[in-house]
Amino acid sequence: MNVIRRVQYWLPIFRKENILREQIRLIHNNYVVAVIAYWLTSLIASIVVYLFSNDLTIFIWLTGTSAITVYSLLHYFRLAKNFNPLAEARYQTGILFVMGSLFGLLSIIYIKPDSDPVLLAYIIMLSAGAAAGALVMQAPCLPVYTAFLLSSMPGPFVGFLILGGVYYGIVAAIVIYILVLYYCGYNMERTVKHSIELRFANVDLIDKLQSAVGSAEKANRDKSVFLASASHDLRQPLHAMGLFIETMGQLDLNQQQTNVLKHINLASDATRDMLNTLLNFSKLDAGVIEPTFEAVDLQNLLAKLEQELGATADGKQLFYRSRETNLVAHTDPALLELILRNIISNAIRYTKTGGLLVSCRRRDNYASIEVWDTGIGIPDTEQGNIFKEFHQLGNPERDRQKGFGLGLAIVKGLCETLGAELILNSRLGKGSTFKIVLPLSNEPIISDALSTIDEKDFIGLHFLFIDDDESIRAAMKSLLNSWGSYCTTAESLDHALFLKENNNTVPDVLIVDYRLRENKTGGEAIIALRKHFNKKVPAVIVTGDTAADRLREAQEYDATLLHKPVVVSELQIAIKDLLRKA
Repeated sequence: MNVIRRVQYWLPIFRKENILREQIRLIHNNYVVAVIAYWLTSLIASIVVYLFSNDLTIFIWLTGTSAITVYSLLHYFRLAKNFNPLAEARYQTGILFVMGSLFGLLSIIYIKPDSDPVLLAYIIMLSAGAAAGALVMQAPCLPVYTAFLLSSMPGPFVGFLILGGVYYGIVAAIVIYILVLYYCGYNMERTVKHSIELRFANVDLIDKLQSAVGSAEKANRDKSVFLASASHDLRQPLHAMGLFIETMGQLDLNQQQTNVLKHINLASDATRDMLNTLLNFSKLDAGVIEPTFEAVDLQNLLAKLEQELGATADGKQLFYRSRETNLVAHTDPALLELILRNIISNAIRYTKTGGLLVSCRRRDNYASIEVWDTGIGIPDTEQGNIFKEFHQLGNPERDRQKGFGLGLAIVKGLCETLGAELILNSRLGKGSTFKIVLPLSNEPIISDALSTIDEKDFIGLHFLFIDDDESIRAAMKSLLNSWGSYCTTAESLDHALFLKENNNTVPDVLIVDYRLRENKTGGEAIIALRKHFNKKVPAVIVTGDTAADRLREAQEYDATLLHKPVVVSELQIAIKDLLRKA
C-alpha cells in the first residue's frame, strides 16, 4: 500500500486537478525567464569550457540545449493560458528531465583526471547553481523539480566518484546537497499547496456567503413587497373613509352625532398612523427618501411638536416641557420632524409617571436635540436591539396601541439618511435620553407661509380628479365641493379625455390616482392631459402603493406625491403650494 501511495503522489495523473492546475500556473508565471536563464547559463558554460579545453564538441552540447530551449518556448506560447493540467504536468516533468540530463552529461564528459581543477570547480558550481535556481522556479510542483534535480546532479556525482581519492569528499557533499534540495522542494510544494487549498476554501466560503446574502436580500424584498401590497389594499377604503369623515365634519350635526364622529375620526387617525409607519419603513427599505437640506428653526419645530403631542401627554397626566432655543440646524425639516415625533411618541407611550423634557443645546458647531423621559428605561442588553425592526420591549401581547415596533428602526434609518448622530442613554426603571446631533446653519430661515390654510382660497377652483374607485371619486368630489370648488371626476384617462373633448375647460389642478385602468399610471395621465390642454397644469398624484419601483417611478414626474390615506390639510397645503408656483 505504501508503494501505491508513493506512485500516486509522484505521478501527476493521480493528483487533484484543480490544485495541480494552480501549481502549473505558478510555474508558467516564471517559465519564459527560467528557460532563457537556462539557455544563457548553457552559453556561458560552453564558452568557459571551450576556453579551458579548446574542445569544439562543447558547441554540439550547446546546440542541444538551444534546441530544447526553443522547443520549450514554442510549446509555452502555443498553449498560452489554456492547458490540460495533467498533460502539462507530465510534459513539464519530461522536459525538465531532458534539460537536467544535458547538464549532467556536461559533467560526465568534462570531469576527467587531466581536467583543470578550476574547470572542475566551475562545473560543480554550475551544476549546484542550476539545481538551486530550478528549485525557485519549479518547486510549486515537486515531481517537476525532482525530475531536474535527479537528472542534473548524478552527472557530477558519477564524475567525481570515478576520479576517487580526495574527490570522495565532493561526492559526499553532492549527496547531502541533493537531499537538502529535495527536502526544501518538498516543504515549498507543501506550502504552495496549502495556500492554494486555502484560496479554494475561501472561494467556497465567499460563494456560500453570497448565496446567503442573496437569500437574505430576497427575503427582505419579499417582506417589502408584502408590506407594500397589504398597505395599498388597506389604504384604498381608508382613504375614502377619511374623505367622507372630513366632509361630514362640515355638516350641521347635533352633539351626539359630533361625539360619534369624533370617535370615528380617532379610530381613522390611529389606523392611518399605523399605515404611515409601514409606509415610512417601506420608503427607507426602498431607498427613495432623499433629504432636502435647509435652515430649520428648531424652536418652531419643538413648539409645533409640543402643541401636537402635548394633549396625548396630558391625557396620561404626564408633564411635557420644551425649553426655548434660538438654534438653527442644517437639515431636512420634514425628516427631522418625523424622527422627533417617533421618539417623543415612544417617550409618552412608555412613561407612566413624571413626564418628558425636550431641549436643544449647542455643542461647538452642532445642535444636540435631546428628549428626556422618566419612563421604564431600557436594559443595557437591549439598547442595541431596540433599533431593530419589529422589536418591542414590554409588549409580549403585541398590543396595537403600542405600535409595530418600527418607530425606532425608522429613527435610526432617517438619522443615517440625514448624517445625524443618534445617541441613547438609559437606565432601567429611571428613564431614557435620546440625542440627535445635527450641524448648525448660518443660512436664512425659509418662512413656512403655507402652514396656514383658509378654505376660502379654494373657492371657484376647477379640479379634475381621476380614480377607478367609485367610492373614492364620490368622497373626493363631495370634499372639494364643500370648499366651494368645482370637481369633474373620471374613472380612467380615456374617460377624462372624453369628458374634456365635450367641455374643453382647462382645470386649475389635476388630482390623479397612481394606478389607473388600462395599465396606465397617474404620471402617464398627467403627461397626456398636459399635452391635451397644451398647458403645464399643476398636478397631485395620490397613491397607496409603497413598492420600491413604484415609489421611484412616481417621484420622476413633475407633480406632488401624496400617500393614501391623505390628510386633508396635507392635500390643501399641496394644492396651495402648486398654485403659488404656477
